[in-house]
Amino acid sequence: MKDNKGFTLIELIATIGIMLLIGIVIVNNMTGILSKQQAQDYESFKKELEESACVYVETKWSSDERKQCKSSNSCFISVDKLIEEGYIAENLKDPNTGELLDANYKVVIQWINDVKTCSLNK
Repeated sequence: MKDNKGFTLIELIATIGIMLLIGIVIVNNMTGILSKQQAQDYESFKKELEESACVYVETKWSSDERKQCKSSNSCFISVDKLIEEGYIAENLKDPNTGELLDANYKVVIQWINDVKTCSLNK
């Protein structure tokens, strides 16, 4: 009687195939998790800028400046101004690009039906 010690070629191919399939599923799930995290990071970043701009308008602008902005329907605040005034950190980075904020980032202030909204405009 012959004593076989080892695996047949079919068993090895099947095992490798199963391992590859499991690996593909894991990599695919990790990619989805990372992209969701990146989207959440950007939403937090965006919300921080928008809230800082709204607070800046309420605390630093005179009532005449607010009225003027209301009458023109929208105004801009540059991120540089928010950094200069200390409303956001100067080392804040865009999570999508990894770059520090620059003059290209602006927050639009609008009054719609006497409700103030602040939204990031890049």
